[in-house]
Amino acid sequence: MRVLQLHCSNFSYEVKKETPVAEQPPNPRTESLENVLVCLTCFEKQDEGNMEEILKAYVENIKVDTGRIGTKRVLIHPYAHLSKQLGSPRLAKEFLKKLQEALLAEGFEAHRSPFGWYKSFTLTSIGHPLAEAYREY
Repeated sequence: MRVLQLHCSNFSYEVKKETPVAEQPPNPRTESLENVLVCLTCFEKQDEGNMEEILKAYVENIKVDTGRIGTKRVLIHPYAHLSKQLGSPRLAKEFLKKLQEALLAEGFEAHRSPFGWYKSFTLTSIGHPLAEAYREY
């Protein structure tokens, strides 16, 4: 699992076109969030056998990082561009849904952009020392 985290004062996306592995069409097709930790998340082949362990580590890391930057708002944004060895789309969707549920259970305002869609996005990074981080699980 590879994750690029960006603390954004604003992040917005618009769903454009589906891929062959797309989830159901989202409604609404746009979302805009303020003071959000955006997690560009790539599910890899090696993650398929460790989903529960990765889920636990991911949530614990989010708790630490959001505590440091002062937000409880998180966006999980599927982002296949961080690896050449992608995992199963079915398992990736399952993992991302479980991740959102786990974050909600921990008291986060957890959002998830749709899997398998091309999306345009605009972001404004806050630019403090903890505003950008790369994680591997």
